[in-house]
Amino acid sequence: MKIKLSYILTLVSFCVAFTACKKNNYIIGGDLHDPHVNMTTYDFLKTKPLFDTLVVLIDKAGLKDEINGNNTFFAPTDYSIKSLLERRTLIIQQKYQDENIKYTLDSLPIPELRDSLRSHLFAGKINREQLSLENKVFKSLAGEDFSILLKVDDGYTGLTTTKPQYLYLTKIRNGLDPNPIPDDYPYPDEDRDIVDLVQTSGILTTNGVLHVLNNRHKFYW
Repeated sequence: MKIKLSYILTLVSFCVAFTACKKNNYIIGGDLHDPHVNMTTYDFLKTKPLFDTLVVLIDKAGLKDEINGNNTFFAPTDYSIKSLLERRTLIIQQKYQDENIKYTLDSLPIPELRDSLRSHLFAGKINREQLSLENKVFKSLAGEDFSILLKVDDGYTGLTTTKPQYLYLTKIRNGLDPNPIPDDYPYPDEDRDIVDLVQTSGILTTNGVLHVLNNRHKFYW
């Protein structure tokens, strides 16, 4: 699997933070840009090197039509997929005591792959306008509960008077964790929620909404 490192999507989650930003526009490099793209979600992903491997997995899982449905997709990047293969390679190398064995894209079971991709898909259009600083729970197409909310960046010291709000996707495990988590919180790490920052938000395709998870997102959760 080849990861193209030269392309990094621009962070557009600042869009609500700037008073000069018009509705449905976002700022890149100081200029206003329309977040609408005149193509489907799948076709947009296919044009970006950061999603080369993701597109291969979508095809392998037979989920192109679902990606292109009236859905919101929180897309993992190729970095997340590469990390998954590295973790599983280490597991099988230790199991079989063979450092030459590799876990590849072909090793991924299709049912497992399909469920994981569907856990990143949500029915309907979920954009920033539908969200707030309070937790809102949504069910993915895999039937799992997720919280999607905005968080204010209190550390921001830029020129604008309004602080930026970042978008977060949280996989809920054993009920929504309190915020902040107390020191004596009884649940072990494996039962605690998994919180992921969205590095690019609000790409409006011809069929739905696309958000891009940060490169450290743990694919397969």
